[in-house]
Parts: sequence; structure tokens; C-alpha cells
Amino acid sequence: MTCPFLREARVKYCQTAAARTLIPLAQAASAQEKCSSGAYPSCLVYQGQAARDDHSAAEAATCPYLGESLMQYCAAAPVTKFIPYSEALLSRCGTDSHRYCELYQGMAHPGRTEPADALPTPPWLLYSANHMWLDLADDGPCHAGIDAFLSRVLGKIDAVTYVRLRGRHRPAAVFTVSGTDFEVVFPNPFEITACNLHLRADPSRIAAEPYSGGWLFEGIPEPGTSANLRSGAAATEWMQEEQRRMNEYLQQCAGVAADGGLFARGLSAHLDRGQMRTLFHEFFSPYAREEEDS
Repeated sequence: MTCPFLREARVKYCQTAAARTLIPLAQAASAQEKCSSGAYPSCLVYQGQAARDDHSAAEAATCPYLGESLMQYCAAAPVTKFIPYSEALLSRCGTDSHRYCELYQGMAHPGRTEPADALPTPPWLLYSANHMWLDLADDGPCHAGIDAFLSRVLGKIDAVTYVRLRGRHRPAAVFTVSGTDFEVVFPNPFEITACNLHLRADPSRIAAEPYSGGWLFEGIPEPGTSANLRSGAAATEWMQEEQRRMNEYLQQCAGVAADGGLFARGLSAHLDRGQMRTLFHEFFSPYAREEEDS
């Protein structure tokens, strides 16, 4: 799927100029413009090049050094930057990955946050037992992050540190919450190509937008990347069971009253450090409930 803000334009440029300036053909008409008219022999750049190449001013109706090309650009960007089609294939604009672009999210979903009193479980994602998600796009790289359950437990995240920024690993990051560090690890390896570095400046997006602006890792999946992950109805049922299990855990192990509804956002603020570490190991360790799920 191509980004709806991706546009194309045919541009012209001088092939001999020291600094190449790309001018859209739709904006090229100007009384000052010589390149595509019979006035091009008066151009100093042309004269210097023609003297070396032995061109005659009568050879063509337009400058022989005038080039044209088809370019792409982002209509959501504050400054237009033209990108050749050959390079555009390497960007996320022409793939499903555009959904994780900061510009796209800001234009398509301004100020969007997840529901305050619900645990959304998008059906197109895959979920691990330790509450991380994986998005395997039809084209382009995969993305991974933490789900709404884990982000609700952590609440306000003060800092994010990535263990590794690139390479084939089990993607891992360390969240600092009220002075305590918690490491989250995606249980299956893949080739990490990028991390969401915007979160280092604004980690609040992890709790506000865990499935969109709060994504953590981008990479290239391999056959085992989706092993033992849940999706669809199975993921929804599992999320409901995890909510029930959390309420039971809080009553029996942490001594915190729960009425059977959705536990409070920012649960970590209501537990002491020891209780929170024990809870984190039980629900969010990369080996969480490994025996039961295997």
C-alpha cells in the first residue's frame, strides 16, 4: 500500500550546473527562464559548456543540457524534497510501512490516543506471551512494540534506551519508570534496521499510542520471527484472560484490591519496587508462561 501523501512531479534541471536545482514543470513557465526557449544561447552556463563541447546554438529549440526526470515527494512534509523513483523504492513511502511515518501519523491521525478505558487488540497484529506485538506487512519491513496491556501497567515512562540499534537480535529496550529499569524483549529474532528514536525525546507516546506512534523496532523478518505468536480472535480471548489473571494476581500476590474490571492505568505507581519487579517477571519476561504456551 502506498502512502496517500506520496506525490509525483516531472521536473527539469540543468545537467551542467554546479548545484542542481529541480524545478517542477508546472512551475517552470517564467519570463526569466531560458532553458526551454530559443534564448538559451545567452545563458552563461551554456556558453561555458558549449565552448568545451563545440555545440552550435542552432542545433535545438531548447538547451541541449536541459534534463527532465520524474520525481516523488511527500505532500505532508513542510519542505518539499524531490526523490528519484529509483531511490523512492528504498523508502517506506511506497510500502505498508508508511503507517509508522511521523509525518503520516501527524496528518492522518492528529492527536490520536488509545482509548483510556479499554485494551485494544488490533486484529492485524501478532502478539507474544510477554505482551509485545509484531506487524508483518504485506510489503516493506516489519514493526514491533509493546501492547496496550503492558503500556497500561507501566503508565508514565520516563526514558527509553535501546539495547541494540541494528543487527540480527531479539529486539530489546529498557524503560525507566519512577527510577526503576524494566527490560522488554521481543521473544523471536529478526534483523533490526531501525529503532523509533523519536521516543527518546518523547517516551509518553508509548503509553498514548502503543500501536502507532509508540512503535519500537523496524526490521526484516525471517521464518521464525512469528513463531508462537497469537492473532485475531485467539489474541482477543488471550487479552481478556490476561486481564482476569492480572486482577487475580493483584488480589492474591500484591494485596491490591480489584473489582474485576480493568486495572488502573499506571499500575506501577501503586506498587512498591519489589512488587512491581515480581509482577513484571510474571507477565512480561520474554519467558513469561513459556511452559504453558509451548
